[in-house]
Amino acid sequence: MTETKKKLPEPVPVDSKKLIDGLGTIFGGVIQLLAAMEPGMAKELADMAINGVPKEKVPENFNPDDFEEILAADDVPWETEAQPKKEKKQKKTEKSQPASTVTADDITKIIVQKIKQNRSNSEKIGSILKTYGAAKVSDLSADKYEAFLTDVSQL
Repeated sequence: MTETKKKLPEPVPVDSKKLIDGLGTIFGGVIQLLAAMEPGMAKELADMAINGVPKEKVPENFNPDDFEEILAADDVPWETEAQPKKEKKQKKTEKSQPASTVTADDITKIIVQKIKQNRSNSEKIGSILKTYGAAKVSDLSADKYEAFLTDVSQL
């Protein structure tokens, strides 16, 4: 019998700046969640994370399958807005219709975000504008907004 040597998986290359930024975003969100809770709750959750859930806190007949799964924020089983149910039904039918039109301000906001992410995007956006026959966003015709936005979002 011949023994085969197990190959170890190759290391995965990691962009440390992106990793650090992502972790910062995650922990920033956790801090916001904890700050929104009542004062003693954050400490109690931190203690549970460090020490585990005390036995007396978990009921013996606890079954996580008994809870209804909420798939989206719109699917919560309670009213989130102070409006009559008729208006809420109208709002849901509006969502099923095609998305609203994109405005020049929307495009400008997205362009600014892309340039803040990477300064070289400014030149790329300029070249995309030229392919649409425009020197600036205000020169772009409204019927080309969505297509232009799709191209910019791929940067």
